[in-house]
Amino acid sequence: MKISSRRRLKLAGQGCLLLLLSFGLFVSSSGSPSALALARVSVIQSVTQDAIPVLKMSTLPSPTSVQEFAKATLNKLAAEAPFTAWKDAGIEYYPLGPGTHGWLVNVMKGEERIGYMIISATDTGGYMLSEYGAGTYGLPYSLNDLRQFLVQKGLITSSFSGTIKLTALYAPLLPVWKITIDEKTVYINASVPQILPWSLSKAEEVLKEQPQTTDVITNLNPDVSPLSAFNSGGSDDPYEDILWLTAPKLTTVGGDNIALLIRPKESIAYQAAGRNDLVGAPFMITGYQSWQPSHGQAENNKLTVYAASGPEGKRYLPLTALQNNGTLHKLPDRTTKALGYNR
Repeated sequence: MKISSRRRLKLAGQGCLLLLLSFGLFVSSSGSPSALALARVSVIQSVTQDAIPVLKMSTLPSPTSVQEFAKATLNKLAAEAPFTAWKDAGIEYYPLGPGTHGWLVNVMKGEERIGYMIISATDTGGYMLSEYGAGTYGLPYSLNDLRQFLVQKGLITSSFSGTIKLTALYAPLLPVWKITIDEKTVYINASVPQILPWSLSKAEEVLKEQPQTTDVITNLNPDVSPLSAFNSGGSDDPYEDILWLTAPKLTTVGGDNIALLIRPKESIAYQAAGRNDLVGAPFMITGYQSWQPSHGQAENNKLTVYAASGPEGKRYLPLTALQNNGTLHKLPDRTTKALGYNR
């Protein structure tokens, strides 16, 4: 017996409905509470993202000296991996408070952000490269990540009708969001989103600190160029193996020995005991990029090193600043773990 086209479509539709219903019953009958919670989060994200007020950062005209330093630094980085996509890229400037002593420089390829730099004013009247990184996701000051985080934490719902004030701030080594929702203010780590346990007075104390200006790239030492960055492919999760907590701190890490400490598939843990929230620690260092004088490395020329840190090693932070604000720890290797002691 032949079935009409309309009948076939009706049966197909019923089949799809049954398939969806059976999938739903499977999830509800076998999913754990945590799995169901994750499912609800996913639904909330997909349903309410369009309902959430659009979060925007305001651009401001940046000083000519900031623009010149940013463009020169971008061009230098574009010559080496993993920044080669920066060639001929555009630049957007956003002020970072408090005041306008810092700038978020977004590297743009059309409408897509492919990297960033943070440029901070120094107390000597110049500008320094506080940090930088490449990629299309997982970078500090991601508005998409912030929107998802606000939904997941229940700070904003689809029925939200209040006002949101968004301010981008920067403490040494730590990008920060200041979010005021109606009359409630929270501070959020703008690198790996999490609510910071700060009061207003604590935030003011942290944010007024001056960045470390030793062994960093500045507009006052333009005759330097980066070498290709190294990424070890080691673990970027500080909680995957916490044996680093038992290891003594590394006292001397620099351009002359960092290659020996971060070998392929290895990484170094970073922490600031008692003040991890102030620098976004703990996190792993899984690589580095060295800068040397453009005319070549002479015997007495010291390399300036930025450490590849955090998830996937996308953030490059001044190694000296890390050491001045915390401690580095080497994971025991497999041999010493088996023997029960650290090297």
